[in-house]
Amino acid sequence: MKYIKYLVPFAVLLFLAACTAGESGAGEVPEVVEADIQLPAEMKPGESYQLQVEVTQGGKPVEEADEVLFEIWNDSEGGESSRVEAKHIGEGIYQVDENFEITGVYSVQTHVTARAMHVMPKRQFQVGDVTEEQIENAKENAQNQKSTHMDDHGDDSHHH
Repeated sequence: MKYIKYLVPFAVLLFLAACTAGESGAGEVPEVVEADIQLPAEMKPGESYQLQVEVTQGGKPVEEADEVLFEIWNDSEGGESSRVEAKHIGEGIYQVDENFEITGVYSVQTHVTARAMHVMPKRQFQVGDVTEEQIENAKENAQNQKSTHMDDHGDDSHHH
């Protein structure tokens, strides 16, 4: 009889533990969507290149991204960016074809919206044989860059 008063609370505790273990997936935070920008090792002015971003979540390709844009700046020259919508080519790879007419230092930022997440990785790269002056201009201009991506989505108060 003594054991029953210990057995009932223990049974209730076991029951509650089993219930919460079954629901543990409900409150979990989903894994982050990742975007890896892939660029050719060397680029020359006047030639067309394929710029790609690999989109994954938990190591698996994301095939159904809501939006993938490439935003490109010529850091050596400064000024506004250009935006190009990427095409999905399979295995979580999204691609744009881009022709860089002039030698310089450039930045590319991808805007990936997938599975209710928005990621914006950015990389800097060179086209052709750049001069010291172009590199210095690029350093200064890169600090002043402002993405125009959110300009199409209302005010700039969105957080990413």
